[in-house]
Amino acid sequence: MRSARRVGRAWPGVVDETLEVGGRDVRILRAPAQKGAADGTPQLLVHGLGGSSVTWVEVMPGLSATGPVVAVDLPGFGQTQAQEDDALSVDSYVAFVLQVADALGWTRFDLHGNSMGGLIATLLAAQQPERVERLVLVSPALPPSHPLRLLVPARATIDGMAPIVLSSISATALGLVGAGAGLDERRNRHLLRLIFTDPDGVRPELIDLMAQEFTESDDDLVAGRRKALRTALLSIAAMWTNPRRVLRAIAAVEAPTLILGGTADALVPAKVLRQVLKSRPDWQGHVLDDRRHALMMESPEEYLDLVEGWASEVREAV
Repeated sequence: MRSARRVGRAWPGVVDETLEVGGRDVRILRAPAQKGAADGTPQLLVHGLGGSSVTWVEVMPGLSATGPVVAVDLPGFGQTQAQEDDALSVDSYVAFVLQVADALGWTRFDLHGNSMGGLIATLLAAQQPERVERLVLVSPALPPSHPLRLLVPARATIDGMAPIVLSSISATALGLVGAGAGLDERRNRHLLRLIFTDPDGVRPELIDLMAQEFTESDDDLVAGRRKALRTALLSIAAMWTNPRRVLRAIAAVEAPTLILGGTADALVPAKVLRQVLKSRPDWQGHVLDDRRHALMMESPEEYLDLVEGWASEVREAV
């Protein structure tokens, strides 16, 4: 078990610690509520396929201005060890996120999800409407309404993925992937461009923090990551091939919902997000020009402005 420690000077107040969930140690990043916001709605942040809680670190200090914030490593990702009996599927992660909220003592919370985390968050919000107060989906891995549309990739997908395929990178198709050991600088740069429009503009502290996630020498942890990546990807693919259940979940969500995405996202096409917003005109959405797959990392200030502006509108409407 790790003792709690500060993540770094670049992220004041954010602490890396262990939470016991269902008898296992789970890695979380926690940002306590800022002064005067202790009674604010807590916020639970869920990463995408191949990512970890670190993907949220840039926005955690800002989000804590309105309440406590926790980002979690799903089993098999980051520093949370996959266990032998873990299903490592989207449905198992939905149940796990709910267990995390229970372990934190949160009966009602805001839920943020990126990529696969957005799919998990959507299903959880549909299943547990009494638990999710507000829902923020960042480039969520929601399927097109017709599977045949998977055969016609968006231009951003072709432009973003082609260099990785040509470089023989075994990268996930739906989530944040890190610069793992053994990848050369040119390949790392292609991977970073799935997240950042301008990798050179990313502050070194964040790149270093991301790299630390993939320097783990524990063989069991590494094997668990490989299994989780493969199994979760197959689970997502099954939901995309037969999207009816996810489409029903989208229709069933009761929580006020914000969708954020980008026209340059190579992994979740903008047309899919526009399709979802058309089906839910009561949801608010922003598909931003020249933004990629993880707005909270690429442009954290923009993310915070959009989330707070929307949350203020929701509070005023109540």
